Amino acid sequence: MISKTTRAVLAAGFVATMGVSAQAQDSANMLTAPTGSMVNTVGTAIASQVSQDGKVDMGTSAMGGPQITVPRTNATPGSFTLLNAADAHDAFNKGGSYQAANTDLRLVSIGFQNPLGILVHDDSGIETAEDIRGKRVTGAFSAHKTCETLATAQLQNLGLSWEDVTVVPVTHSKTGVEALADGRADVAMCVPVGQAIVKQINATDAVRFISMNKGKDEAAKVRELFPAGAFKDYAAGSSEGVINDVSVWNYPFYLVTNKDTPDNVVYEVTRVIHDQIDDLRSTSAVFKSWEADGMAAEDVNVPYHPGAIKFYKEKDMWSDAKQKASDAVASAD
Repeated sequence: MISKTTRAVLAAGFVATMGVSAQAQDSANMLTAPTGSMVNTVGTAIASQVSQDGKVDMGTSAMGGPQITVPRTNATPGSFTLLNAADAHDAFNKGGSYQAANTDLRLVSIGFQNPLGILVHDDSGIETAEDIRGKRVTGAFSAHKTCETLATAQLQNLGLSWEDVTVVPVTHSKTGVEALADGRADVAMCVPVGQAIVKQINATDAVRFISMNKGKDEAAKVRELFPAGAFKDYAAGSSEGVINDVSVWNYPFYLVTNKDTPDNVVYEVTRVIHDQIDDLRSTSAVFKSWEADGMAAEDVNVPYHPGAIKFYKEKDMWSDAKQKASDAVASAD
């Protein structure tokens, strides 16, 4: 016969066990682009780091582009995904290719940066906008509509339009650089500075980034077409193809979640990324531009999640201006 004392001890142990199980049930899922993509690499690394930390068990699901992962995240608490800031603007506001406004998205962190420029052969003689007029220029970007929009903005920044050039249809940025290398194009648009294929081509046939027209008014005009980012300057010699000082267009990727994802889960994910950014950088060079001190920003296209805000306040990374900006985006939906 079990004594009252023994029953009490067993009951206490059962309750404690249940408590541990309940804690272990904090879970989340990172939705990414297909395996092998940059977004998949980054998302998988974050999920692994979060799970290793032990407070949240984060899985991964390789699915497709943002047109697939964003609506799913918008509809599913506990889901996280990565997308660029321009896509985030369109997703939240029913713009671009999004058929509905994804107003249940909430921002967790400003992520890695994506600097995109205009690339030519170094010996092409192309230096100015007038030199581009009439040339063969990569466009269409059938599998990368963000690049199509940015390339249009890049041309407009130079005082040109697609009618002023001969369009060479490509699927995305990488195939655009390949078209330049193969001699099918004279100018490649929407090319990431530091992209692996730029390094590869530059090793045998020198290429050169040409500068966009930089200034406050010029930035505003770019953002009329491409609603995220700012000019970024690169000094001569700082990367392959940067032969002269150049200005390119740079925009961030966002890590977002659903508004109903529990605050504590978002807090822990934010904490792990911030506190363990050096560990994440050891998994991929992409994390080199993910700045821990820049995870909370004022210029955003999606409102922040309360769980992330709690962490940023604890780290003195939050301000009234950031709160006002986040609230303004939320109230605009």
